Amino acid sequence: MMNLFRSETTKLFTTVSTWVIAGVAIMATWPMALTNAGASNLPVDDPRLFSSEPIPLEFQGFEMAGFGYVLVVVLAALWAGNEYGSGMQIRTTLTATPKRGQLFLTKALLLAVNVGIIGFITMTGTIIITHMASNSGLDPWGLSPEIWKHLGGVTLAWTVTALIAFAIGSLARTAILPLLLITPLVIGIGDFLATFWSGAKYLPVAAGASMYSDPAAGTYLNPLTGGIVQGLWALGLLFAAYVSFCRRDV
Repeated sequence: MMNLFRSETTKLFTTVSTWVIAGVAIMATWPMALTNAGASNLPVDDPRLFSSEPIPLEFQGFEMAGFGYVLVVVLAALWAGNEYGSGMQIRTTLTATPKRGQLFLTKALLLAVNVGIIGFITMTGTIIITHMASNSGLDPWGLSPEIWKHLGGVTLAWTVTALIAFAIGSLARTAILPLLLITPLVIGIGDFLATFWSGAKYLPVAAGASMYSDPAAGTYLNPLTGGIVQGLWALGLLFAAYVSFCRRDV
């Protein structure tokens, strides 16, 4: 098991795309947060504002989650589908590690840890920068328990969504399908659907967003329900992908 963990860790962290995606998610989101924070210093009637309604203090900055969110979906999709490319590296992997169940669980665990770290660093930095650059009156180095709870929520949402994308990619044996299915939901289509169809609140990304988004908008489930719904999506898809991975021929 330790040899399997070391080999898959080496595979993940020696892949250029892992570092590129992690770097872009962090280093692009932070400057965007700095720019976006300036909007909080504008008068409420300024035409440049999307909405005159102020964002509650404990939710400020979390609107920046979308950019990095897309990138972790890309990372998960590539991690699931890359070995089925033209070189069919999966054959070599299964020859060296015939215990398919352990291999699948190790891949999922490594992805979850990696995305969790990326999400926490990205969004913690984003929130700190947001409160440093705005006139919120909150000490950016002394975030409230409510904000920390939302940071945990957004990190969990990113991680569970990545596992969903990984499961879909494993079922389809390609990175394309999870990108086609999950990316539109991440960039806002799921939230848009939820504004006029209540059933869209139960889509995995919209359910996950309830763990760090302002419930006053009326678009989301309550945080606990949203977390449970997204977790059930992930468990169902991971179980299906696990069974398929263990039983299907390469």
